[in-house]
Amino acid sequence: MDHLVYISFGQGRHVDEVRFSVQTAARHLETSGGRRWQIDVWTDTPRLWKDLPVEVVEVAPEQVDAWMGPHRYVWRSKIEVLRAALERSEGGRCLYVDGDTWWRRSPSVVFDRIGPGRSVMHLREGRPPAPEVAALEHVLQRYQPVDTSGRAWVFPPDRDSWNAGVIGLDPADAVVCAEVALLTDQLLEHGFGDHSHTSEQLAFAVGLAARTTVSESRDAVVHYWPSEMREPFGAALAEARAADGVDQDVLFTRLWDQRPRPSAQRAAKDTAKRLLRRVGVRR
Repeated sequence: MDHLVYISFGQGRHVDEVRFSVQTAARHLETSGGRRWQIDVWTDTPRLWKDLPVEVVEVAPEQVDAWMGPHRYVWRSKIEVLRAALERSEGGRCLYVDGDTWWRRSPSVVFDRIGPGRSVMHLREGRPPAPEVAALEHVLQRYQPVDTSGRAWVFPPDRDSWNAGVIGLDPADAVVCAEVALLTDQLLEHGFGDHSHTSEQLAFAVGLAARTTVSESRDAVVHYWPSEMREPFGAALAEARAADGVDQDVLFTRLWDQRPRPSAQRAAKDTAKRLLRRVGVRR
């Protein structure tokens, strides 16, 4: 059995986002060919998930704190949950997904891209953004990050930046999680966070590219992190939560109709970037 993995620790708008994403994934459960995958929610508030078709994995608050590491970096828990999910998966592949997402196709198509030596992230963004470049330069002027074997990490100037809203790994490559956690800790220890909030994203991009072949999943799952998409939908989610006496299926249909989509301008820009990469131009 493969595992579609979500995280929901604490309270906040992310709870509404995760619930909606789970519901969009669950639409595909009955048509996925004999239930080859299940939805797992790793959470410290199990009561919030009993009404959804998910396997709840309860996590103690103390464990959540430990997973954030010495720098109290909230996204470090993403690395540790993925590592723990792979350990308990009994050979199943694991696909972590951020909450601010929705599924346009079955997760099965993304699971099929994962295997030994083959991983998945959300999308290849092109050249690293300026804050990430500045943050890495700041670190490298002071320290040379190393992997778990003590070998220096190489950060090629022409490397790709990847969005980490989706991360898929086979158990055969679970060791990558230890590499990513260590690299994230080193980046934070030496000031990466003073310039950029994407240390775990950089660590995943570098670690997965070094150990696996990475594929995109953008055709199957929409990650609506840009504020022009996320903020309006957040208001719709809050309104739905406040609705009393309305059937849950009706509320989901309303939200589905309002689901965030990239603007025509953003879609055109993304298409142009992909076409340029195909002919060897990286921006």
